[in-house]
Formats: sequence, C-alpha cells, structure tokens
Amino acid sequence: MTATASPPSSAGNDDQPRGGEMTLFEHLAELRNRIGKSFAAIAVGFVVGFVLREHVINIIRQPYCDLPDSVRAGAAAVSDGDECALIVLRVLDGLMISIKAAAIVAVIVAAPIVCYQVWRFVTPGLRSVEKRYAIPFLVMSWVLFLGGAGFAYWVIPRGLVILLSFAGEGITPVLAAHEYLDFMLFTLVSFGLAFEFPLVLMMMILMGIVGSAGLRKYRRHAIFGTFVASAIITPTGDPFTMSALALPLIAFYEICVLTARWLERRRRRRGVTTPA
Repeated sequence: MTATASPPSSAGNDDQPRGGEMTLFEHLAELRNRIGKSFAAIAVGFVVGFVLREHVINIIRQPYCDLPDSVRAGAAAVSDGDECALIVLRVLDGLMISIKAAAIVAVIVAAPIVCYQVWRFVTPGLRSVEKRYAIPFLVMSWVLFLGGAGFAYWVIPRGLVILLSFAGEGITPVLAAHEYLDFMLFTLVSFGLAFEFPLVLMMMILMGIVGSAGLRKYRRHAIFGTFVASAIITPTGDPFTMSALALPLIAFYEICVLTARWLERRRRRRGVTTPA
C-alpha cells in the first residue's frame, strides 16, 4: 500500500523548507511572519538603545570631540567651555536625540535578523545542503554590518574636518545635536549596508546563481558602480573618503571571484554543472 505524501508545512514553520509551490495566501502569511519577526527585533533593539541612550550619545559624540581645537572653538563659546558640546535649538530636540540614539542601537541589533528574515522569505525552497548556510549567513551579516559601521566611525572625523572647513574664515561652526545625529545615523547605516554587499554576492555564488566567469566579465562594471555608490554614500564625497569605502568593497569582490573559482573546481570534480 503506497503512502500518501504529506502536505507542505505551514507558513509559520521557520525551520522546514517548502516541499512544493506555495499559494498566494501562503506567501502572504509567510511575509507577515517575516515582517513581524523583523519588527520584534527592531523593537527589542530600540528598547535597549533607549535605556543606554546616554552612553550611546557619548560614543556618537566622540568623532566630533576628535576634531582639531580650532574647529570646535565655537562650541566652547556657547557651552561654558565644553568644546565637545552639541547645542539644542528646539524644545523637542532632546526627545528626538534620545529616539535617534536608540534607533542607532536598534539598527545594529536588528540588522542581521532582518537580513536573515528577508533571505528566508526569498528562498523558501532551500535544500538541506543549502540550509546549513543559515547560521553563517546570520553571523557574517552581523560582523560585516558592524565592520562597516565601525569603519564609518573611523572615517567620520576626517569627513567632518573637510565639511566644516568649507565655511571659511570668520565663520565658527557650532553643531546642533539633532542634525549631527541625523548625519551619524545616515553614515553608519549606509556604510553598514554597503559592507553587506559581499555577503549577498557570496550567497548567490553558493546557491549557484552566479559564477566566476560572470563575475570576471562584469568586473569593470562592478568597480565603476562601487566608486559611484561610494561617492553617494560617503558624507563628503572627497576622493580620500570615497576610496576608503570603495577599495575594501572591491577587495571583497575579488575574494568572491576567487571563492567562486574554488567552488567550481570542487563541483567539476563531483560532476556538477556550474553557472556561467
């Protein structure tokens, strides 16, 4: 007597890959499940960030404190000699500063979880051999995002010197805390997301979507696009800061090319067809 195949698992099962085509309602249920988990991760990170907001603000303020004394002279004139002071211009700015400080922590904490949820939604039919990449994907997404944000934290003081120097002589820069945190949040998140690109490319290689031949074919396009994206993402757009972001991304791209070639050699030994 022949056993009847069991139906695919429900959309809420997080560990089991799909056993066949999903209906529209199953896709919508899966999307709701992934969005809910992403928002939960963001909410947890926000609560943690709000509790630690004073420490976060001090850390975020440090790149401004690292500027030369001549750049920060205006802050001392309006804040009882504290040359690292940031001013508040509106009544609600204090609350907004705390919210944005918490948002920075929320992004750092939730970014890998959100990336994982997106990845699991767009690849519902994972085979068991591909499923083992889930944990490395989660860990590396966090490491790369933190690496990008940390790299931005190192670059920002150099960018601030260039940006504030455009004011010229006779104008003393005094930064408002609200705008400064906007600038920091945008830069940290932009650099963190940019450093996720190699991971996305590596996952496409491991899943057989792209191969070393295609990566080599479009190498010039990738390099040009990297410099254009770096010019848009970096806070100053000057050649030093742009190159500081573009060169690591290009190095990551070359590592992906070498990894693709190595994987293709292994697949050829096992008689598996590789993508172009």
